[in-house]
Amino acid sequence: MSLHIQMSDEALRKLKRDAMMSNVVSLGVCLGMLLLFGSILYFTVLIIQGEIPTEFIAYVPQSEDGPPTNAPVSRELTSKSVTTNPNVTPSVIVAQNAVGPVAAPVSIDTAGDLSFDQIDMSMDMSLGDGLGTGGSGMGSGASGGSALEGTFYDLKLSRDGNSPSSIMRSEQDKRVAFYKVSKRNGKNTYDFNVTSANASYRIVERLNNFFNKGQRDALAPFYSSPQKLYASSFYVPMTQASYAPHAYQCSDVCQPAGWVCVYRGNVRAPKSGKFRFVGVGDDTLGVRFDNKVVLEAGYIILSLWEKDNIAGYKVSGDAAANNYWMKVRKGELPDKNGYIQIKTPETPTWNQELGGLTAGKVFEVKEGEVYPIQILVSEIPGGAFGYCLFIEDVTDMSAEQLTNTEQRQFDLFRTNFSSPDQKEIIDQLRKGGASLYGGRFQLPPFNPDSPIWAAVP
Repeated sequence: MSLHIQMSDEALRKLKRDAMMSNVVSLGVCLGMLLLFGSILYFTVLIIQGEIPTEFIAYVPQSEDGPPTNAPVSRELTSKSVTTNPNVTPSVIVAQNAVGPVAAPVSIDTAGDLSFDQIDMSMDMSLGDGLGTGGSGMGSGASGGSALEGTFYDLKLSRDGNSPSSIMRSEQDKRVAFYKVSKRNGKNTYDFNVTSANASYRIVERLNNFFNKGQRDALAPFYSSPQKLYASSFYVPMTQASYAPHAYQCSDVCQPAGWVCVYRGNVRAPKSGKFRFVGVGDDTLGVRFDNKVVLEAGYIILSLWEKDNIAGYKVSGDAAANNYWMKVRKGELPDKNGYIQIKTPETPTWNQELGGLTAGKVFEVKEGEVYPIQILVSEIPGGAFGYCLFIEDVTDMSAEQLTNTEQRQFDLFRTNFSSPDQKEIIDQLRKGGASLYGGRFQLPPFNPDSPIWAAVP
């Protein structure tokens, strides 16, 4: 006999009701949790924190001397890393009051043998990106970042670029053939003879008035290229003078002679102490720092210009260079007191023809303070061209060390973490139809960990 057990209909209906009730309760609990989390999020973000308006401000730098500029420059050194194209320096726009991540302060124990030189260099690289990249050649065409703005002037042409300048016309009126006029496509074109001693004399006079005498409008009557360049270092090997007008995109208007490039801006001192600039330029290199001339070096020394002395400003050739440095050492040129002659094995041409590099006047700065700077490079008769600019910390040097003329490695004067690259420079020269003078890269080496004199508005 088999035993058969079966649930009654009433018990089955009750079991189904209980199952349905359990599903409803579970759904209600889920909806309640979602409502609770939504309320917490609402009160935390929208009510407690509140809305913070975002305002965008574009920063525009001020130039020191000469015409105004609209080139933006990086404000401050920041540790935020930004991915950039190494060949393009980005414009800088800052979001004021925008919400962003805040880094916790880091404490570094320096009590032991740890030195800052041992800190991972990845820190420097991230800071360098924030200041902008680039630095080879005469500068980048992209504004922004930590760089000085360069302007190209052609002293052979009038301001509109369509006729000879007053310098050229004044001598032409005296029947001195400084240029020839010809027609090309129905338009006048001019072939200038700037190798003439009289033409160079007039150009040097104007440059001296601008750079040494501080006449800000001395270059105003002359043509200036619409293209600006932004440089973070100044390191161009001996090449052809045609490289400069090509870099400023005005080679179709300007012949490669009788021109000057002026870089302007403000820099922040990386440390307190005493410093001096070291460098040379073909034809001339000049530096004004804190509104004072602290370096003149090259084949042409602008401040040596004298009325009725056509060639008195030239330091060209071994005899002229020796005569110049003899006067400096004897104190016969008071504005050059403290100048030191330094010869480097990498620059045989400059050593032979103008005595090598020049260490300029010592000046003092305070860490964090901002100082105006103006750097001038020029080529007058045409031909070879090049320059380099370093900076030397002389804070702890003795009088004997200050006058030491032996070769040593200098810090590159730079405004961001980028450094000139030899291959990149040579490639830029080739693109501009120029080449290395004598087939050699005639520039001294520099300290790869050179300090940063950040450019600021």
